[in-house]
Amino acid sequence: METKFKLILLILTACFCHLSFSQVEVKFNAASALLLIPNVGIELPVGERKAIQLDVLGSFWDEMPLLNDTPLHVTQTFLEYRWYQKDNREKWFIGPHIGFGMFTLQKPNYLVIYDYYEEAAGGSSGGSLPTDKERYESGRVTFYGLTFGYKKRLNDSWALEAFVGAGLSQSWYKGYRGFERVDHLGEPVVRPFNGSGEVLLYRGGLMVVYKLPTFVSQREKQTR
Repeated sequence: METKFKLILLILTACFCHLSFSQVEVKFNAASALLLIPNVGIELPVGERKAIQLDVLGSFWDEMPLLNDTPLHVTQTFLEYRWYQKDNREKWFIGPHIGFGMFTLQKPNYLVIYDYYEEAAGGSSGGSLPTDKERYESGRVTFYGLTFGYKKRLNDSWALEAFVGAGLSQSWYKGYRGFERVDHLGEPVVRPFNGSGEVLLYRGGLMVVYKLPTFVSQREKQTR
């Protein structure tokens, strides 16, 4: 037990030292903020051109004006590994990621790039939002995809980052109209959960990035 405790303490100490001397960046999504949808993240360098990013998003709209006044309750968490074009983690970048989320919304068909199940059933992927404002889906979703973007350094501390992410989403949900379940197999059988899988656009925006000052950078400024 004592050995395990020492090992955990050693790992935590190593992580703290790494963060203390790394150029850690915090960021928030200015584009989603305009819609009152907070999206914040933290980027940890693992090399001159590589980084790991963790970001979270939350939407709490009971009636979203841009989506026909339908509900838009969404939480998303993404973990991403990035490769940058240039040293100091700037210019073009690409990052594979995985994500998890929970949602209550109308399925955004206009963001769907490819829907295997709908095509197999004889339909076409994409399309418009449902016209029934009372109908929506509620469930959970996982994401597996890539982020593409461009980061522009403004100075030593600030940067702007435009990005878009797409990939495979796998969701499990229940369908409702108001408070009534409507995704039935036929009375009296009700599906525990429906499932769907699509390739779609599911993240993007313009991040305002701030590089946290480290002990080393602060000391360098004092000696100038």
